[in-house]
Order: sequence, then C-alpha cells, then structure tokens
Amino acid sequence: MNDPVFIHVTDAPYAAKGDGKTEDRAAIQRAIDDAYAAGGGTVALTAEKTFVSAGLVLRSGVTLFFEDGACLQQSGDDTAYVRPVGDGYEPYVPAKGHNFSPAIKWSHNWYHNYPLIFAPEGAHDFAVKGSGTIRMMDCEDPEQLMKICPVGFYRCHHFEIADVHICNYHSYAVMPFTCHHGVFRNLKIDHWSHGNGDGICLMNSRHIRITGCDMYTGDDAVYIFSSYRDPRRSEWWNSDDPQPSVDIEVDHNRLRTNHCKGFGMILWGINCEDLEKVEVRDVYVHDNDIETMGNWLYNPYTDKAGYPPVTSVRFENNVIHGIEINFFETHISDMNRFPSMRQMLNGRFEDGRCFWAMKYNAAGERSAGVVRRSSDDMDISNCYGYIRDLDQGDAAIYQGVYLEAGAKCMLRAEVQAEDAGRLFVRPLEGGDNIAQLDFDNAEWEEKLLGFTAPFSGNYHVGLERGNAKTGETRINYVVLGHHESAFDCDDVIFDRGKVLFKYDGQQ
Repeated sequence: MNDPVFIHVTDAPYAAKGDGKTEDRAAIQRAIDDAYAAGGGTVALTAEKTFVSAGLVLRSGVTLFFEDGACLQQSGDDTAYVRPVGDGYEPYVPAKGHNFSPAIKWSHNWYHNYPLIFAPEGAHDFAVKGSGTIRMMDCEDPEQLMKICPVGFYRCHHFEIADVHICNYHSYAVMPFTCHHGVFRNLKIDHWSHGNGDGICLMNSRHIRITGCDMYTGDDAVYIFSSYRDPRRSEWWNSDDPQPSVDIEVDHNRLRTNHCKGFGMILWGINCEDLEKVEVRDVYVHDNDIETMGNWLYNPYTDKAGYPPVTSVRFENNVIHGIEINFFETHISDMNRFPSMRQMLNGRFEDGRCFWAMKYNAAGERSAGVVRRSSDDMDISNCYGYIRDLDQGDAAIYQGVYLEAGAKCMLRAEVQAEDAGRLFVRPLEGGDNIAQLDFDNAEWEEKLLGFTAPFSGNYHVGLERGNAKTGETRINYVVLGHHESAFDCDDVIFDRGKVLFKYDGQQ
C-alpha cells in the first residue's frame, strides 16, 4: 500500500496562485483528484495565501488542510462552478438570491446550490482541517449573492471538520445530511450576512460529535433535524429515505445566536410511516455555554399533528441562559435536568421502540428490544417489548416520565415470562426501586402496580430482569395513570417568551 501523498496546491504541476484574485478552483480540484487517485492523502492550502475558488468536490481518503493563515474565498464568478457527475464534473450556475420557490416556505437557495466544499454521496474518511478561514463572497445586493453552504455533504461517513474559521457566510455554515460517524471540532463560526446564518444543521444523522466550537450565528447555532420528504430536496440531497438521529454528543461549545436557538431540535418527521426511522435518541449535551435552547415543533410541510419521538436526552454541566417554552412542551422520554414527559407513550409498541429506552446486558443490543408487526398485519397484539439473555446480566426496557410528589399512580401492563420478570419504578438518578412487582406467569396476564411518587422528579418505569435467571420476559399494553397537580415552577422565570431556570443554586 502506498504512503499517503502530501500536495501543496501552489507547487507544480498545480500552480494555484493564492493571490486573492485568480480563480484557483481547477488547480485545487486537480490536486484533490490526484490525491484520491493515489489512494488518499493531504491537499494543503499554502500558509498566508488566499485562494479564490468556486465549488470543490472532496473525495474519500483526502484531507483538505489549511495551513496557518490560508483562506479559501468563495468565487463571485458564476461561470467557474461545477457539480460532480460520476467521477467527473459538469458546469452549472448556482441560483442567486434567497429563495428558489415562492410556493415552498423557507425554500432557501443553499438547499439547491452545491456547497462550496462538498463531499458526494458515499464519501468516507475525509477531512477539512487546519488553522485557516473559509470566507464566503462579498456582495452588497443580496439578490445577486450565490448563497452557498460553506461545507456540506450527504450520506457520507467517518469524517472530521476541525479548527477552521467560517465567516461572512449567508446560508447555513455546515450541512451534514443523513451522515454517520463524524466529528466537528474546534470550529469558529461567525459574521453571517444577508441570510439566516445558522451554524451546524445536523439532519437525520447518527454517531456525531460537536465539540469545542465557538459560534455566534444569525439563527440557530446547533440543531438536530429530524426530517422526512422535505420538499426543498435537490439534486444533491433528500430526506425521502431517512435514518434516526442517534448517538449525538454536543460538548464544550460556546453557542450564541443573534436570535433563535443556541441549541435545539427541529422535529419534522411525523409523516414518516415508520416513526422509528425519524426518532431522536441518545443525545448527550454537556459542558456547554448555550445562550438559549428550544425546539421547533411546527412543521410547515404537513397538516398532520405531532412530531417524532425523542428518547434518552442527558444534560450535564451546561450554562444555559434561556429556554424557550416549546422545549417544555415537547414530549421527551427519559431526560434528566428537566421534566420528562408526563405519560407513557406507545404502550402497545405499534411504533417499534419509539419512546422506549433500553438497558443492555453482556449480550449487547440483542438483549432488549421490540418485536414489530409485519406491514400487512393490522393486529397489534403481536407487538411487544422484550428482554432476553437474562443469564448474561441485567437488561431492561423502560420509559422516563415526570411524576409529582404525592401523585397516586397505577401502572397497568400485560406481561409474560419464560422464567420471571419485574415491573419497576425507580428514580432516574438511580437508587432503589420505589415500587416493583415480580411475576412468573408463562401466559400473557394483566398486572397492576400501584404506588405513590415520593418526590417530584423523573422516574424510569418499565420491565427489568428481577429474579430471572434465564429465558425471555415480555411486556405489552402499558398504561400509567396518575393524578397531576399544578406544575411547580418556583425555580422557573418566564421572561419575554423564554424561560430562565435555576439549578444547583446558579441561573
């Protein structure tokens, strides 16, 4: 196997000028293509030079590296742009102005224009790194701007975008759509102009980390976007075949915004026939400074009410200066720091694992899950949750709900056990069960577990191994009934449509 190549774009035979005037796209693209053909490597933008360029196509195994002070400046020449066709390219002229269709709300042109740095579908093991700047074009007339996302890609995996500064942009700064296994590290994003100016739009993506970034954006800074059949689809992306947003970590960032949200979720996938494909699950937000937080629940592209499920959201060690009320209006299962949803949902499992969190034992993901009906079987009696491989340790399937102190509750569920099982209620932060019911019936039976919540807070409610040693234990038709008193908001201050909150003695 050949060693990775290292190419300076100013060296022969590429001879990019980097003088801030000459169109260098062809030279840089040739260097990227040669590195790809050689099996991968690094293409370096030379220190302290400004490279004017139209759109670039990044390839698998290639790192576009900004040396100190290097700048990639978006070209204002609309004849210099190309789009990928197979392994080659063809010319195209990006649309100018803000929106491409008056019939579609928020039909921003950067959804249709190819990103300035674009990785095509299937690209993997690529990176954009270094201590330089991506600067978008200057133009006083916003209708003459080619509004292009600085960095974007679709259905790519195993990538890193790190250390660069994105500025003077007039679209979303970074658009990773339907991607997995990526890292966004130490990005600086600021100075938006003539546009929404969002930061990182993370649509239908999984196994993603956003860490160490400093953003001051014109709109939302970081958001998790659940989307299905978005009508703004274009030649380079769509959300017609979505994937869930799973395993997202957002940590050690400073997220500020001119207006809107520093961090939040856009939950627009309700039209999907299989909600498990559009759910948001396993989100870990910690050690951030977030100006404001909230969720988008209104979907302008459907008349169907509701939004996709959100499950297992952890907040730790954040400074959050304000929260929009829509955050508290969102049904979120198994969330710490803030109240989880108040009722258990999807108790018949007709929507798969949605709203249900899993605890796995040594057998891994196979030890807890959901059996779903077939597409042509309308009898949901064969849908149930299960835990198995109980000889390999504890497993559980549960939801996280908020209960108020003194609430008198009744958990009703149909259960079945090959050996044994246990219905349980336990504080989210751990400790002993506040209520439990062991059973060992081999046939489906309805069980009732009554209890009183000892304090106001979030609880895990569901099925665990209990005394079982072997076999599989099943649960179905789960209902939690309880009396709700008024929500205690002593530590929440409503201010101009937002909510300020206090925890650990600090605001």
